[in-house]
Amino acid sequence: MVGQREPNAQGAFRCLLCGARQGRFVLAAKGMDLEACGGCALVQRSPLPTVAEIEAMYAEDPHYGDELRRTEGAFLERERGVLERLAARGVGGPMLDVGAGAGYLLRAALERGWRAEGIELSRPNAERMTAELGVPVHTVDLAQAPLAPKSFGLVTFSHCLEHLSDPVGALARARELLTDDGRVHIAVPHWNAAKRRLVGGRIAWIYPHHLSYFTRSSLEEALRRAGLELEHADTRPMLGRDYPFLFAGLRRARLDGALAGFLGLGERPLESLLTDNLQLSVATWRLRATMALAHTLLALWPERALGRVGLGEELRATARRA
Repeated sequence: MVGQREPNAQGAFRCLLCGARQGRFVLAAKGMDLEACGGCALVQRSPLPTVAEIEAMYAEDPHYGDELRRTEGAFLERERGVLERLAARGVGGPMLDVGAGAGYLLRAALERGWRAEGIELSRPNAERMTAELGVPVHTVDLAQAPLAPKSFGLVTFSHCLEHLSDPVGALARARELLTDDGRVHIAVPHWNAAKRRLVGGRIAWIYPHHLSYFTRSSLEEALRRAGLELEHADTRPMLGRDYPFLFAGLRRARLDGALAGFLGLGERPLESLLTDNLQLSVATWRLRATMALAHTLLALWPERALGRVGLGEELRATARRA
């Protein structure tokens, strides 16, 4: 299958990008080990889950994508901006969105009058998108989708490529689907981001669904191996207020204990503020003061400036046929 392949037997390291057999331990986070390839430096989970385990993460989970839907306005506006910038460089539809998620890129494409289709392994999400948008959303691997060669002006992988166990194969299939002047657009978490360098494995986007973590150089190598040529790349902020990053930064500075004491959390970590109904047990003024401090500290983090020098949290790239 293009996009997913079985890992090596017995968990032996094999790079998802270049196939090298030598990996170097990078960090342990959230019950996983991450290793960097000794050849191309791609960072990936080790050992990898099986294809069946990967597909089971998405296929019937009714809650997959809930976080995206809770912030619909912000995500839709972001995707409109993505397509506006691409259109300004002469890119147009039809569009195929691989890993369509909650369907915001599809909706933004339809608003521009483009024909659009999607690939999404989460069956509940795919059915919801087809019902709401009236577009085909295929619940199969990209290789199995009934799509004609050279039928799309744009193929997008918006926070999808890092989920795939065969990213080069998926990009090569996307190349087959492109018109002669078509483009592939990719957005992935950026391994070299300043945020990740500061808090390591506590960054929010290191989690089991993500199999690989790209830098600009490893992403460019993946494109090259797929017969694509990098045309443009930049880094940008992620959406939303990043409370997990703030809490991890406070822990690194050894200030988390003082704040937890101020809130009366006892042995509970600051992260419990994101999951527990602490509004019922924490004095309102203390909680409000803490949130005001959190918003101030996050506003002081220079993410936009970091993005301009290639250290932003989201890596975006546009490529064409080589």
